[in-house]
Amino acid sequence: MTTAEITQLIEETLAALPERMSGNEANPLVAEKLRGVITTDRRSVVQALKTYLAFRVAPERRQPEDAVPEARIWMALDVAKRLSLIELRPEIQSLVIDVRNRKIFLPVHEASVAKYLQHLA
Repeated sequence: MTTAEITQLIEETLAALPERMSGNEANPLVAEKLRGVITTDRRSVVQALKTYLAFRVAPERRQPEDAVPEARIWMALDVAKRLSLIELRPEIQSLVIDVRNRKIFLPVHEASVAKYLQHLA
């Protein structure tokens, strides 16, 4: 599968879930869906998750439409942890720095983001 196809699979999986379902409930389902393709298309899965992890908007410039891309960051972090995608360590390290520097999220979230690095050691 291509990176675009993986992204489409992720978005279709999330769209099919009930609206009342939180990310904490949805993320494991996305990870399980991707577990089926990780052995043959690991590079595409990693690339798709890199795209989600690359989203940046400073908290003071945040708009309502930024909520979904921000939620996708947390999904990508959780999926990376569940699938042990150590290839994403550099992107997560960059994300931690950007949280600290207020390029995305408030600095209070730095520890929450950084904990994902511990799982990918």
